[in-house]
Amino acid sequence: MVLTIIFGIIGFGIMVFVHELGHFIAAKRVGIEVETFSLGWGRKIVGFDYKGTNYRLSMLPFGGYCKLKGEDPYSPQEQRADGTFFAASPWKRIVTSAAGPLANVLFAVLVLTLIWWIGFNVYTDGNRIILASEYAMDSFTDPPPATKAGLKTGDRILAVDHRPVNNFQDLLESVATAPNQEIVLTIERGGRQLQTSLIPELDLDTGAGRIGVYAWRDPIVDKVTPGGAASLAGLRRGDRIVAAGGNTVRHTMDLYQQLQDRPATLPIRYQRDGTERQATLVLNFSEEGFADLGCTFAVGVYPSQRVGPLGALRKGAEESWEILTVTLKGFGLLFQGINLRKAVAGPLRIIYTVGSAATSGFSFGVAYGLVYYFRLLCWLSIVLFIINLLPIPGLDGGQILIFLLEVLRRKPLDPKVISRIQMIGFSFIVLLAVVVTFNDISLFFGR
Repeated sequence: MVLTIIFGIIGFGIMVFVHELGHFIAAKRVGIEVETFSLGWGRKIVGFDYKGTNYRLSMLPFGGYCKLKGEDPYSPQEQRADGTFFAASPWKRIVTSAAGPLANVLFAVLVLTLIWWIGFNVYTDGNRIILASEYAMDSFTDPPPATKAGLKTGDRILAVDHRPVNNFQDLLESVATAPNQEIVLTIERGGRQLQTSLIPELDLDTGAGRIGVYAWRDPIVDKVTPGGAASLAGLRRGDRIVAAGGNTVRHTMDLYQQLQDRPATLPIRYQRDGTERQATLVLNFSEEGFADLGCTFAVGVYPSQRVGPLGALRKGAEESWEILTVTLKGFGLLFQGINLRKAVAGPLRIIYTVGSAATSGFSFGVAYGLVYYFRLLCWLSIVLFIINLLPIPGLDGGQILIFLLEVLRRKPLDPKVISRIQMIGFSFIVLLAVVVTFNDISLFFGR
């Protein structure tokens, strides 16, 4: 939990810092003086002055801020003085305001380019599926889309809308971004290729599409926790569980099915070096009903496509564009009845999500952990770009709209009027932040 919080705070700080750095660079370039540029918020820890700007490290590690000269409309001695924010032309103020969100996009493109250039592995299951409707864990009230479309457990999904699917992660991404849209699946069954179409259902809790399938994961033990249920039962890495509770186990979902009634013990049979053996798992369950087996099961490793610098730049730009379009679609889903309480996250849940992604990613190794961590930061940076450009007073988009109005009027607005408009918007944003923060807290306590 401590590592989760630390990684979450660092990630959140990186996104905000990059945003403020964009404002800082643009202001310097257009001739607006920057009084303070801080890494972090709150009381100054250390700092120094250079060319009229106080650079400082502050106590609270939540990003940073960039204080422009003359931003305070109630300081008459600074109003319209050379180098102040409101003395600059509307276009210069527009550039300065837009530079923060654009810095977030540039950060995403550059980081994703670097990731593609270096190369990475994806740890996921293959493209073989299991129908969720065949198991008690199924949360669908009606037969899910995959069942209605005639898919069967054991099918391999080869393509979605003629785009190759190499693993289960590819399938999830294709389905998640297409709720309520018809997609064409190319499947392999019994050595033959078939095509069928279906419409992913909108998950009201997440805003993502789902079709009602699980990944087929072979029940081969990968890691064993010392002192855990699997270790006490004598299981080792490489053992394959073939039966549980007297029922055949073809994949891990067959095993999890036997755990639904929370048995205190579970007799199993497993294979080791061609020999079948028996053991009994002594189980503990969490409050949510999840069994602690004391082991994990092996997943596949899929290396990324090897590309050069230009190819990596193209991949980084394409992935950034895909994130942007998917996020915009997600905003549209807010008006289609999704559960806003669960689907909309505040700062606390963002920090927790980023931190959890880091800690879970690092369980597969440092390289994978870094890739997973920074890819999530890229996603959140683009979300920050979109949100900040909304034409709401208090956000960068609201400022840009006001300054565009000055261009059209060919007459500057009173800075005090601008400040009042911004204050109204800022008050709304603070109220919204308080609401979503309390929502985050209630969800955490409800876990």
